[in-house]
Amino acid sequence: MDPSRSLQGRGALLSSSVHAAAGVLVVVVVLLLLTLLRLPLSISRHAASTVADQELSQPSCDPTSPLDCADPQLFHLMMRSAIDAFPAVHFSRFGRPVPGDPPSASCDMAWRARSDSDSPSKATSKDYRRFAIARDPHTCAYSVLYIGDYHSGPNARKPRRAATIAPPPPPSLSHSQFAQGAYLAYLGGGDRCKPMPHYLRSLLCALAEARYLNRTLVLDLTLCLAASYDDAGTGPMPEEGKRLAFYVDVEHLHSQGPIIEESQFWADWDKWGVQGQLGARLIEDTRLAPMKFSKARDTLLVRKFGDVEPGNYWYNVCEGEAKRVFRPLRRAIRWAPNLMRIVDDIVSRMQADFDSVHIGANGEHLSRRIEEGVDGGRQVYVAGAGVNTTLLEALKVKFGVHYLDEYEDLWGTDSKWFLEMKRLNGGVPVQFDGYMREVVDREVFLKGKKKVEVLR
Repeated sequence: MDPSRSLQGRGALLSSSVHAAAGVLVVVVVLLLLTLLRLPLSISRHAASTVADQELSQPSCDPTSPLDCADPQLFHLMMRSAIDAFPAVHFSRFGRPVPGDPPSASCDMAWRARSDSDSPSKATSKDYRRFAIARDPHTCAYSVLYIGDYHSGPNARKPRRAATIAPPPPPSLSHSQFAQGAYLAYLGGGDRCKPMPHYLRSLLCALAEARYLNRTLVLDLTLCLAASYDDAGTGPMPEEGKRLAFYVDVEHLHSQGPIIEESQFWADWDKWGVQGQLGARLIEDTRLAPMKFSKARDTLLVRKFGDVEPGNYWYNVCEGEAKRVFRPLRRAIRWAPNLMRIVDDIVSRMQADFDSVHIGANGEHLSRRIEEGVDGGRQVYVAGAGVNTTLLEALKVKFGVHYLDEYEDLWGTDSKWFLEMKRLNGGVPVQFDGYMREVVDREVFLKGKKKVEVLR
């Protein structure tokens, strides 16, 4: 046996033992230090785990997902942005933001405010704007890119009361209910197929007499308008079959005095009145003042109008002696809610303050009058019959000119107005006729801050 072999093996063994002992000592010292310092046993593993957890919890955003417009942070950002963007505006109240269009990139918000240029009355006006919102794809932080123009955020607009063309028909009266009533009916007359101002004058007269006599007015809620109100303004025949509710707020009309629809009344009269159980009085002299029969006890009073114009117009009843006792009923006429909705929509598409110009049969010197009558840089709405659209388009180069035909989408065949009117008219389309145009045109003109008349 080679003696050196055992010595070499022992040396290796001793060396390993020494190293092992040293290693154990180092571990013991490290453990002791960690225990004394209360440090985690595996620092590197813990650090790696923490970094991984942070990466997994890091938020991320999908820019195509709908915005949470109800988020309080976004609400406050929009308020601050509005205050910073309009330093001359004194805000009094902000409404809660709602999703805009597209909902993934915008929110609409309404507010009430007063500007420095407003009157000293401190009255506030309402506006609603669209805010274009951006989101950081890594941090989800919001930022406002821009704020839209006046009334650019319609989704934040307070819902209106549903527009109605006429109140629901009242329930049928019983014999006792009908017999307890007192009625006034107008028979005949030359008021059909006349211009609307003529018809409304006669209607107000009939309402005034019915109120004075404390009677329910028997009224035909259909009418015939003059041919000049057809779509082209050149129709050869008057237009029958129009309903009063196309033009007038009939619900408000009912609130000014009791009215019963003519067809309903005569159906009830045929059941009960013609049997002699209820009294009726015929008044053929339309010059007879209502004071002469104000104490009549008859259930029905009928004014019969002749065939000779102009003496057979209803409004003649309110002249002479009667004129001194009738109360004015001008406020009884309000335009139909559906028409006024078109007016509001046109105004909402313009600046908060705009000027308006009304022209006569032609637009001579229109450009000069606009320069003289309105402030520079302001939008101008031009109203009136026979507007020369070619001239107005030319004026757009110099002025912010607008006119009714620009907004024909508001009464087109796919508009809310058209669909609502068709539904309420039993499925039959309703034409946006000349008088409707006249009403809308005039009402938009009246909403101008500065109004200028340009006559021939």
